[in-house]
Amino acid sequence: MRPLISMCIWSFLLIISISTCQAVEPLDDGKLRVCVVESRGSYRKAPQFCPLLAATSNIECLIGVDRLDCVRRIQKGTAHFGVLTSEDLVAARWASAEILVASELRSHESPFEYEIVAVVDNSADIHTVHDLHGAKLCHPGYGLDNHWTEVLADYFESALVAKSCNPEITLTEDRIAASARFFGPSCKAGPWVPDRKQDRILKDRYPSLCQMCYDPYSCDDTDKHWGRRGTLYCLTSGGGSVSWARLDDTRSHFGLAGLKAQDDPEKYSYLCPDGHLQPINVTRPCIWVSKPWPVVAARRSHAAQVQRLITGLTHDEPQSWQNALLSLLETYHVFTVPLDNVISIDDYLDQAVGFQSAYSFPECNPPRSIVVCTTSIIEHIKCSWLQEAAHVYGVEPNIQCVRTTNLEQCMDDTRYKSADVLLVNQDQRVQAQRDYKLTPLLFEFAEQMHDRYVTIALVHKDSKYKSFKDLKGARACLPSYEGAAHLSVLETIVNATGSVHSLHSYFNHNSCIWHPHKGRQCPLHYQGDEGAFRCLAEGADVAFLSSDVYKKYLSGNLTSDWLAPGKHLSYRLLCPYGGIERHSRFEYCYLHWAPRGHLMTHNSSQTRHNEIYNSLRDMDHLFGKKYKSETRPFSLYDIFDKRNDILFKDSTDALLSAHELLRDNAKRSMEHVYERYTAQYYDAEGVYDGAHLASDSCFVLVLVAGVLGLLQR
Repeated sequence: MRPLISMCIWSFLLIISISTCQAVEPLDDGKLRVCVVESRGSYRKAPQFCPLLAATSNIECLIGVDRLDCVRRIQKGTAHFGVLTSEDLVAARWASAEILVASELRSHESPFEYEIVAVVDNSADIHTVHDLHGAKLCHPGYGLDNHWTEVLADYFESALVAKSCNPEITLTEDRIAASARFFGPSCKAGPWVPDRKQDRILKDRYPSLCQMCYDPYSCDDTDKHWGRRGTLYCLTSGGGSVSWARLDDTRSHFGLAGLKAQDDPEKYSYLCPDGHLQPINVTRPCIWVSKPWPVVAARRSHAAQVQRLITGLTHDEPQSWQNALLSLLETYHVFTVPLDNVISIDDYLDQAVGFQSAYSFPECNPPRSIVVCTTSIIEHIKCSWLQEAAHVYGVEPNIQCVRTTNLEQCMDDTRYKSADVLLVNQDQRVQAQRDYKLTPLLFEFAEQMHDRYVTIALVHKDSKYKSFKDLKGARACLPSYEGAAHLSVLETIVNATGSVHSLHSYFNHNSCIWHPHKGRQCPLHYQGDEGAFRCLAEGADVAFLSSDVYKKYLSGNLTSDWLAPGKHLSYRLLCPYGGIERHSRFEYCYLHWAPRGHLMTHNSSQTRHNEIYNSLRDMDHLFGKKYKSETRPFSLYDIFDKRNDILFKDSTDALLSAHELLRDNAKRSMEHVYERYTAQYYDAEGVYDGAHLASDSCFVLVLVAGVLGLLQR
């Protein structure tokens, strides 16, 4: 059962969400609005069917970013109905959304999308659930994506095996260790955790859970005993004693669905949750857990109308609104089945054996959550929806969200472990790492180079500068102090000259390098990447800025008063590493590149580090750009409530580790540059800069004040 405090937080956040994003209930103009989420792949059904729907009926389309976006739209009244999965319904119920279930979307006649059973070998002498201790478990494993969720995959063991909640190991390892203690030699193939090295360590530590696999050492998702049918082959030909399997796969495996039997069904039985056995050919097998069908769900005020509308929809007339609406609602489903009455989410989910119970197993006390720090209301709301989505899909440990007034407070809270994770950009990284002792955990990686922060050197077209060495004494413009461009220039000077130089000594004293204590005080309109460009346009010799700003300039999309009209060829790139760089995969020669988002965490044990890392990677796998479900349940990297770049950049393609960044084809990742700078590698004068100087000065003042106080006594 979800804690009361979680429900209170949700109610508060939803009030804020509604007031922030949709303060006034939309006027009822008589139109019905369906929220449509496009399926994976390049085919887009909305452009084909939505115009026909609008032209021939009183129904309009709203395009949802993901299914939980549709939940929010229905809750706020901007949409009236849409297609949701059973997992979406759980999240909607936790969010107290006023949504009713009208009809099911089915692909076959069964009352549930699938049902899961426990099948035992009669020779294993298992007669009740109490006899399972020491049994040889055959499990479908992990990495099956939309065939199972982690919650349903782990239901059998969760019902039998209690967590130890050992604080010395991760929650995932705690679950694995508990299964290894309870069961005998087993097979649970596939990736146990996202990180391959950690996965190998765990499988070496608990080899009994791979012992029944066809290849016990690899124990991966290529194993013969992995997957929906693999768990049954493990039972019937691999020596297992109990298999956790889908009912439809079990019937096919034993020849009860028109296919050739893989073994004699008389040798096996269903083990029921209440402890008795049933023969395999029984008409109504005992089920441990059922997965409800996706549904057409509607706002309470429109649910009965929606149910009447979609009852009897067919594809009989291709140019009809009925065909258009049904095409928009369907994914892989082929027909709608209206319920007897529109019913609440709870009543609908309660019809599925064990489904709601799967989300009510007790958590460790105190909860082992990952606290994500946010700095705005909209970030906090998105984080809270991410929290519910992750919980529904079995990510552990789950996240909790807190909000502070500013980034510095977030960094301070993370430093002292009131929070665990925060996101900073490429210019805030040094402050987080050096001043708050935070460490990078994962990075927002974008496949397109212009979506990263790529530092380029720009000079006037007729400039005398031909190489980076020529820039000594030049008047330079940088976007910020201790940002990615600043650090990139420091490293490039080392590479070009073979020695370390500070920027204020290398460049002209009239340069804009933004040092808080040295050099020229520049006007604020020279700050930032566009400001550095303006600084160059208004008389400087060289500007270091992000490549995406220069690309906007070349395409005519950078329009400002300080830009001379019609002179798009007034500047040229200065290639610090020679002309050959012009022929690299990126169109521009550049100094270095950095991710735009850096997920930072505190210094903690390796166990805690692994736990946070794997949880975030699981979320990336489920809700990132490479999601595996038919439609996206939730979007980490996309528009949220009509706002861009909330929590994460919309352009992010995945979360990667530092090691994975180095494998990218683009040269000169900045990760080693950040590490060098925080270790004072570029400190040419042997003194602290910036915040270090300020903190040291404060220390001296405190020391002097203390001495004076002693002398006055």
